[in-house]
Amino acid sequence: AEAGWKNWAEPDHTYKAFAIVNFVKNFNDTHQNKFRGVQYDVEPYLLDEYLVDPAPVLQRFVELVDKTEIFLADSDLRFSVVIPDFYDEKDKMLPKFSYTKKKKSVVEHLLNILDRRNQSSLIIMSYRTFADGHDGSIEISQNEMQTANRGRYNTKIIIAQETGDVPPPYITFHRTS
Repeated sequence: AEAGWKNWAEPDHTYKAFAIVNFVKNFNDTHQNKFRGVQYDVEPYLLDEYLVDPAPVLQRFVELVDKTEIFLADSDLRFSVVIPDFYDEKDKMLPKFSYTKKKKSVVEHLLNILDRRNQSSLIIMSYRTFADGHDGSIEISQNEMQTANRGRYNTKIIIAQETGDVPPPYITFHRTS
């Protein structure tokens, strides 16, 4: 089950995320064919507030993921979180921030949370129509992969690609053979 919206980690909107997760848990309790997992596609970097000060917005996002992982404790659902390729420390696009008294990058906070759950995954939106070379999928995903390897996390890292009809053309395989 995949769901999300840019404001789901914001006050007065987190109930939306938990409504979906609760629906999936209840569905699995009452049906023979079950969901295998829940995937969040929450994109807080699209909020106006993020442009002013990203740290509190990202802190609330990490908190939503943390609370969801706890909420899933009594289920065997997998948990996946989709993030852009610039949530790591090395890109220097975002500040480190404190969560649970630890100052880390968004990626590190998420890996620490997801690693508590068996078969979790972090999905990196490494949207490019080319893998090699400058600004290719490999290069823009490298920092997240290194962070995960360095921390010896068990969370699976998935490098995602775009297939929808979205601009600019170099990020999507839409209309390609």
